[in-house]
Amino acid sequence: MSTQIFTLPLRPQSGAAYPQTVLSSQVAGARDKEIWALVPAEAISWHRINLPAGLQKQSNRLAAALQSLMEERLLDEPELLHLALQPDWEANAPAWVAACNKTWLQQHLAQLQTMGHVVHRIVPEWVPNTQAGGMSAWISGVPEDAWLWVSDTQGAWRLPLEAGINFWIEKLKSANQQDIPAQLRIQADPAVAELAQKALRQLQANAATDTADRLASWRAEVAAGTSRYAQAAASQWDLAQFEFAAHGSARWLQKIKRIWQTFANSPSWKAARWSLALLVLAQLIGLNVAAWQLNAQAQLQSDLQNNILSQSFPHVTVVDAPLQMAKELERLQRNSGAISPRDLEWVLQAVGTALPAGQFISNLDFQVQGNGETRLQGLQLSESQANDFVQALRKQGLDAQSNDGKWRIVSLKAGL
Repeated sequence: MSTQIFTLPLRPQSGAAYPQTVLSSQVAGARDKEIWALVPAEAISWHRINLPAGLQKQSNRLAAALQSLMEERLLDEPELLHLALQPDWEANAPAWVAACNKTWLQQHLAQLQTMGHVVHRIVPEWVPNTQAGGMSAWISGVPEDAWLWVSDTQGAWRLPLEAGINFWIEKLKSANQQDIPAQLRIQADPAVAELAQKALRQLQANAATDTADRLASWRAEVAAGTSRYAQAAASQWDLAQFEFAAHGSARWLQKIKRIWQTFANSPSWKAARWSLALLVLAQLIGLNVAAWQLNAQAQLQSDLQNNILSQSFPHVTVVDAPLQMAKELERLQRNSGAISPRDLEWVLQAVGTALPAGQFISNLDFQVQGNGETRLQGLQLSESQANDFVQALRKQGLDAQSNDGKWRIVSLKAGL
């Protein structure tokens, strides 16, 4: 499983091949065969703003509000630029905004589409640190053209390496101690690794007395392109927003799948995955144990019914114990001459006892088949009298139902 990444050149060239990088879907945190467009760091400017409350619930106003807030910060007109917000931004809190040329991005995406590549995600090559009080730094290029990229609580900037180091030294001298991180990994392209070490030593040598201890723990480390791409993927930044975003459920589906891939493959979620697996396993074991107990109880009750039938009527071959027991009891009652709820005498006696005074039956029909069905007509019962009548008959083993003044009375089914 892999994710294909196309790096967008700074100058579109019709028919030119795009540089490609392939990352495993596990490293990229993406689903299989996803296609990304990588925007070079030089093509993006970074800005830090505060968004007013209410825009999260009014996404249709977000783009217009963003352009209005960015108007004074941009060199070009906001309408000419594509703006994208950091993931999981919050109102009334500092948020990063990425800006790049809209026409340039549209041309690249259209050209990729004509080549048969539908882009699922637009990833910036370098992103600022979005954590509160976070700082990040990167030295890119080659020895004769090296650049320093820095993001801190005040913003993001890039300068040629030598000028950038001098500028950074002055910023660190005037910064509050709590704004300088105790740990920082300055990433460097392999071609400028030696320059990065030299620049770090220059920073540490010119540090103020109260911040020297913090800068002493800073380190420079080599980060190849694939490593930076993986870090950009882990940041969840996606410039495919507003008019560049997929619409409807497709966009949500992509986001859900990306979150699932992160959960399923990221090492930081390993403990949670094990916990979830153990929880599911415990639930499955619990359900199987409960089902086994219910089956055992049902089997025990069935065996008890079969034993009662066999002991009471040894001549009967057990097939359906409750039904056979009811039939055998009915047969014994008939042989002994005792009346049962299926007999007319029983019904008449129960009805006479249950009916309130002043009620008369105009018509009676009795059928001996089945449960001994009796039909009555002529009763004029109020709702409360009808309820009392039904309850009284039920105590005598009879079930009574009324329909348009006609009553149907049958014996309740016997059972164990």
